[in-house]
Amino acid sequence: MKNTYISNRRYVHRLLSKTAVSEEVLIVTSYDYFLQKHDLSSLLKRYKEIILIPHTDDDDYLLNHTVRPLLDKFEKVHLVTNPIYDKRNRVIYELVVRKNKSIRITTVYDFCEKFLKKVYIPEDVNEINPNLLTIPAFGRRVRYPKKIIDVTISAILFLLTVPIWIFSYFRIRLQSPGPVFFYQERVGMNNKLFNCIKFRSMGLDAEQNGATFSKKNDSRIFGYGSFMRLTRIDELPQIINIFRRDLSLIGPRPERPVFTETFDEIIPYYNLRHNIKPGITGYAQVMYSYGAGVFDARHKLMYDLYYIRNWSLFLELKIILLTAVVIFGKRGR
Repeated sequence: MKNTYISNRRYVHRLLSKTAVSEEVLIVTSYDYFLQKHDLSSLLKRYKEIILIPHTDDDDYLLNHTVRPLLDKFEKVHLVTNPIYDKRNRVIYELVVRKNKSIRITTVYDFCEKFLKKVYIPEDVNEINPNLLTIPAFGRRVRYPKKIIDVTISAILFLLTVPIWIFSYFRIRLQSPGPVFFYQERVGMNNKLFNCIKFRSMGLDAEQNGATFSKKNDSRIFGYGSFMRLTRIDELPQIINIFRRDLSLIGPRPERPVFTETFDEIIPYYNLRHNIKPGITGYAQVMYSYGAGVFDARHKLMYDLYYIRNWSLFLELKIILLTAVVIFGKRGR
């Protein structure tokens, strides 16, 4: 599918698709930061055209001189609204009704979960997502099947990878003298701290200047360490964390205290991810490319909270299969 990206008067962005099957236009009145490229590609299979309206101080001009002409092209309108933009929502609604068009309205909170399979995280710390007012911890209905999956797959994985453990032990010792295993404090369920165990992939002086996120072509990583990170071999010792009940196989990726303290302050609802056990892999890891920093943490949180709110056995198994695709496709970080 070939898509064209068009900028119009710097306010409205239109995404067109000649192969779209619907004659409906999608209008998103909230800032479009939450829409990634793969989100737009998916939506273009449902809608003839997508209009994204970012922040602007000139709503009247924007809506009357730019959006109005576009409405003449379509009989159906799907309006995705954000309550904080109530004025522009009402103007668009009145324009559509005046032209006798069909309109359906969905809040950005419900739209994200239903159509994009992630939870909307506001950029403004004062904005409230009503879907996130309460997120309880997993009950027995979820904990028991997850525990069975954790123990069964972890035991099988350990037995199958024993040769890799042995090979990695000697390869690490050969390339980077020092401890084979790396212990790092991470934040677990209910903000409880634990030591996450991994094969060491960096030199002993990797953090002599303080804690930092790893990055592509990181000079701190030795040769075999780079291969381990690419294939996720360095994660294998976390099986021990599963047996210690620190980790689950699937869940939000555990972060370091120094980073979670920052994220808690500037990313709304970030602390809700600690309502459940973190995981070796997770929905965010298979749906979002590796990244570091606040921007990426916010986007990964959208997937983590969707997983918590919408857990099912099917979703659990789907993440396991997608993780295998990531590993064998060498899409590690």
